[in-house]
Amino acid sequence: MAITVLSATYGTPNAGFDVTAACQALVNNGNDDITASNALGGDPDPGATKTLGILYSTPSLNSGNPIALGCQEGATLDLVPTPPTANTGPITPVPALGAIRVLYATYGTQVNGNNVTAICQYLVNNGNDQIPVNNTYLGPDPDSGYTKELGILYQVNNSAPMVLACQEGTTLTLVPIPPPPQS
Repeated sequence: MAITVLSATYGTPNAGFDVTAACQALVNNGNDDITASNALGGDPDPGATKTLGILYSTPSLNSGNPIALGCQEGATLDLVPTPPTANTGPITPVPALGAIRVLYATYGTQVNGNNVTAICQYLVNNGNDQIPVNNTYLGPDPDSGYTKELGILYQVNNSAPMVLACQEGTTLTLVPIPPPPQS
């Protein structure tokens, strides 16, 4: 199965690594299960629990639309779940009003999820750089009885896209890019 890793980040809100190439290499070697661990590229924030956020696509899942998944350090993401991830197709976009533009966001499990791109952009447009990860904000509940994750791909001031992920019951803080040094 052809899987294209669009973006992947491993770390914390304080420090992280772009692990897109490492994840794509695992997929290219026939592995559709990726474990969130320091083996992906080192320990970006020693002593802190890290998360892996991955945005990928494959023609056979989600009508070819991107899928965002996330998990905490030590857990494994199955990029080709059975049954396949529910359809989280395109929705009417919400334009960015400030520096943060949400490119894609999904809330759910590996079995079922919601496209929450517009919800996240709405929250950001209203001054929130923290997104509560729960059914109240990101529902309806896409997979009742199971812990959900929020995976988000975003950019600040047209910078390189960043991926973050966290579990239900927490708050995801979008990490702003510091301004360039003044000369």
